Amino acid sequence: MMVNSPSKRILIVEDEDVIRLSLMKLLERHNYTVYEAVSVKSALNAFNLNQFDLIISDLRLPGGSGVELITLAKEIPVLIMTSYASLRSAVEIMRKGAADYISKPFDHDELITAVERIFQEKTQETFSFSDNWDPLVGNSPQVLAVLAKLRKVAPTDAAVLISGEVGTGKRLVARAIHNTSQFENSEFVTINCRTVSTMQLEGYIEHVSTLPSCSVFLADLCDLPQLHQNTIVELIRQEKVRCIASTSENLFTLSNEGKFARDLLLETEVVTINLPSLRQRPADIADLSAYFINELSQAQGTRITLSDSSMASMQKYHWPGNIKELKNRLHQASMLVGENHDITPDLLQLEGLENIQQKENIDHADAESSSTRENPKTLESYFIRYVLENQNKMNETKLAKNLGISRKSLWERRKKLHLPRPLK
Repeated sequence: MMVNSPSKRILIVEDEDVIRLSLMKLLERHNYTVYEAVSVKSALNAFNLNQFDLIISDLRLPGGSGVELITLAKEIPVLIMTSYASLRSAVEIMRKGAADYISKPFDHDELITAVERIFQEKTQETFSFSDNWDPLVGNSPQVLAVLAKLRKVAPTDAAVLISGEVGTGKRLVARAIHNTSQFENSEFVTINCRTVSTMQLEGYIEHVSTLPSCSVFLADLCDLPQLHQNTIVELIRQEKVRCIASTSENLFTLSNEGKFARDLLLETEVVTINLPSLRQRPADIADLSAYFINELSQAQGTRITLSDSSMASMQKYHWPGNIKELKNRLHQASMLVGENHDITPDLLQLEGLENIQQKENIDHADAESSSTRENPKTLESYFIRYVLENQNKMNETKLAKNLGISRKSLWERRKKLHLPRPLK
């Protein structure tokens, strides 16, 4: 019988007693609540799989395969273990929907890291209501400028880097670019650069190699470990791949600090789209709020309203979490409304938050912007100078190689910067 516990509940399905008991002790030491089964059948007979937060299963079990649990568990993540490690089996398991794959023998730290990564990703991917919201709702000059750039860029196959603070909708803009491009009927492959493991990355590479074409979205590229950066460069240099990436940090600064490979920067920053923060587009708060209120009203089957005093409070707030925070606060408030279904300021809980943070955020942004303006060594100036100095003594292949980019990227950057090839 299941016992309620504040800790995460994990089911281990493993027929080897020594491994199963060892895993149980390990996970319990890390404050997880652990249950056990020796086969898929025994797991189904003893438990409701939906009561668990994670299932860790051996691949080969008596009477069946651990892969069966991926379908049976539905939304519950499944981590597959196997002593029959090969890239092909890893790819197949990931295609079938496994949260991750770990090969035996593995050390304890490796397993705990994999478990923590799965829970982190699950938390990031959990949304309370429809996540198909449009971050570009509104008519502010900032939004209209982004829309105009998107209309020009999206239909091409140029690499796009989407920059912006957390919560500005970078992932959704990336999907919109894919859906309006020549790759719209191809697969949209998302790689979470912050949490991707070496095994997962190998699986993505193998999967992309089987596709005729695809868009690869590198989410949080600024957090990609240096260990994986060269691998990503080789992946996105393929002609059949359209690269779209997002970042919340300045990649040029990271590159100058030696934390980000310059060739990866050159491959991904062909076209940059900067998404404004919500405090930079306060005129859109009313439109965005109306958009979310309409979604919430439909989801809850009742008409929810927003009081004038609530809107005034929202206009004064600095929104460090941007549109995502706006969406979440409205959703929270909608769950607490009274019989009149009106969202009042007390339900939004904005008054107790210090506006000092707003000033600090703005000062930091202004300082960073000023620093960028005063720095003459921009990536584009470096590129232009190098091309002009060397294009008469190098062919395009060697020029691209020395810059650490592909011929395709060199051609795209020539077009963008109006640098035609010299006449021979």
